[in-house]
Amino acid sequence: MKVNFIKHSCYTIETEDYFLIFDYIGESLNIPLNKKVIFFVSHRHADHFSDQIFDFDADYYVLSDDIENVKSEKDNVIYISMDKELKLFDLEIKTHGSTDEGVSFYVKANGIGIIHSGDLNYWMWPRYSKEEVEEMDRWFKGEVDKFKSEDVFIVMMPVDPRLNEYYSLTGEYFLDTIDAKHFFPMHMWEDFAISQKFKDEFQSKYPDKIIHVISNNNEIFET
Repeated sequence: MKVNFIKHSCYTIETEDYFLIFDYIGESLNIPLNKKVIFFVSHRHADHFSDQIFDFDADYYVLSDDIENVKSEKDNVIYISMDKELKLFDLEIKTHGSTDEGVSFYVKANGIGIIHSGDLNYWMWPRYSKEEVEEMDRWFKGEVDKFKSEDVFIVMMPVDPRLNEYYSLTGEYFLDTIDAKHFFPMHMWEDFAISQKFKDEFQSKYPDKIIHVISNNNEIFET
């Protein structure tokens, strides 16, 4: 299986039968001709969604239902809200919530379970009151815990440098909670060094899991 970090929170995953694109906002895509192609969009923010997705010929476009007024004449656009299930071909899709807007995705393709968390992140801003911190803790963990029962191989999760010393809260909780083999950082705002920092801090604590380091856009991994 091929995993390609495209940019920011955009990854593509190529399995035996599928080419999956998550939160595309630009850059070139090497879409294979012999795979079913599906775009996923977690929410409407400009760092997660671009209507450039409709420039590509895909089998389906699965969009969070917070995205409105999309200018597309395509009839294969599916809008989905949180805590829903969907089957496309033999692809299993489930959504859960976000701690910002839109949804987080669980996708099972060719027996491989994938989580793309969108903006499901442990947001910990200095302006937060004690009550807001407690609410964020409950909200974030409650949504991540919904994935516990799933068979997961790959997790894509925010490691956001803007949160300063709290940048690792999201990743650490995913590592603690989700029994997956591969953990890929995203939402780094091209501060790729933070992915190495995260690996240095947590890899020894989770020796049976692989924390990947991103060094540049359009980086390819074989898993």
